[in-house]
Amino acid sequence: MKELYFVRHGQTEWNAIRRMQGQWNSNLSELGRKQAETNGSFLKTQNIDYMVASPLDRTRQTAEIIDRHLKIRFSFDDRIKEWHCGDWSGEMWSELPEKWPEAFAAWQADPFHNRGIGGENYPDMAKRSEPFLKNVLANDHKKIAIVSHGIIGRVMIGALLSMTPKEMFSFSQDNNTIIHLLASDHKYLVQHYTSGDPPITGLPPRINQ
Repeated sequence: MKELYFVRHGQTEWNAIRRMQGQWNSNLSELGRKQAETNGSFLKTQNIDYMVASPLDRTRQTAEIIDRHLKIRFSFDDRIKEWHCGDWSGEMWSELPEKWPEAFAAWQADPFHNRGIGGENYPDMAKRSEPFLKNVLANDHKKIAIVSHGIIGRVMIGALLSMTPKEMFSFSQDNNTIIHLLASDHKYLVQHYTSGDPPITGLPPRINQ
């Protein structure tokens, strides 16, 4: 039986001001560090036996804080970096419609297939993360924490649950939320934890990101 704990990095300085990060780096905010501490304290109670994280600064910092509680070996994997958002990296979300009106409107109309300018789409992310998921499911560890990001995390969870694009956009993950997938009888039982509170069945509902 395999249990996967999808952990989003804590809030960053750029999250707080709504600046697009993608694969660019931004440090955890004070709140983000507290969120990582809370998630680390919770994950300690789950007997996690392996952790892997995206190598970007915000996930690296989150994993290091979590490991103060777990004290286990963990690794980094490029395949679970966040969505590469191309020319929009480092831009304020509020300014995208003004700077790239046509491209941003097209992306909003179909964010699953549209790549924006110089970036990735959801199938691109699914393709690069698929080998990672196969490796995770094939290894000997039973309780695995995956420290990643809001969008690539959605892609991986959507792939494991065989979601349609519409279903994939029906949920999202806040910085203080852990999504737990328990493999059982060739399917996954899903629940989520917010700030270490008792589990809630299913995925967290969609929020603005």
